[in-house]
Amino acid sequence: MIGDPRPFGEPAGPDVVSCFYDSLGNTLDYVYELTGDRLTIWGGTKGSPAYFQGTFDVAGSTLAGAWTHPGGGGYASTMTRA
Repeated sequence: MIGDPRPFGEPAGPDVVSCFYDSLGNTLDYVYELTGDRLTIWGGTKGSPAYFQGTFDVAGSTLAGAWTHPGGGGYASTMTRA
């Protein structure tokens, strides 16, 4: 699910968030931040040590960046609109 958090009876929150539910019952929450052509996806909350940071190309059809994980690690990722 991706959207604005909207607790019952309250206005929508300021951030776009998503929640992934796996087959073991875990939930993985993400917060999205777009500044110019740079997208940051925080794992959990903004400022988390687990995050993706990437940049859109001029056409806006490709996003290239990398995930950073706490304690090292991570991986590069390139997404292209089909």
